[in-house]
Amino acid sequence: MKSFHNIFGIICLAIILVAGASPGRTQEETREEERLEERERLREEERLQEQERLRDRERIMEQESKILEKYGERFGVDIDTLADLRAQRLGYGEISHALVLSEMSGKSLDEIVAMREADKGWGQIAGELGVKLGEAEREVKREYRRIRRELTREERRILRHSWTVRARRGEAPVSEQKRYEKEKPGKEYGPPERGKGRGGRGGGGR
Repeated sequence: MKSFHNIFGIICLAIILVAGASPGRTQEETREEERLEERERLREEERLQEQERLRDRERIMEQESKILEKYGERFGVDIDTLADLRAQRLGYGEISHALVLSEMSGKSLDEIVAMREADKGWGQIAGELGVKLGEAEREVKREYRRIRRELTREERRILRHSWTVRARRGEAPVSEQKRYEKEKPGKEYGPPERGKGRGGRGGGGR
């Protein structure tokens, strides 16, 4: 009888241990499933983002080919590189600043873009590169006007509406930076030069 009680006790203890261990295994399995689901969700998001980027790039290559070509010729940059930047939601204002600063500083375009994506303002970037921002901005505007003259009316419209320069630390608000995008019926305006208006003797009215 004593032997029977010992065996029964052992069986009960084993059942308790198994029952106590099961929830732990279940929780671990649940956590692993959640981790797998999260990884799968992230992979799916990346896949969709890449598909969207490729669609944007294809549209940009089709609709903005001449603009890309003009900037590529001027700065010696492959149009595929410029199209990739556009597909990353960079406006031509951003791209133009990066191209000019790259040329003036000798740094690669990738390095300049990386600095910008690190949330640095153009003034801060220019300062770190030892470049005068005013000179860089004058060159940006000069190239804008030159390239704009070689485009059709529709291409000018695309360039103007794709010019956006995002505000960063130490920069003017976007609403001020985009003031040159305003237009009058039958008129299109590029970025105005400092100290000049749109009319009168000093403004060189168009």
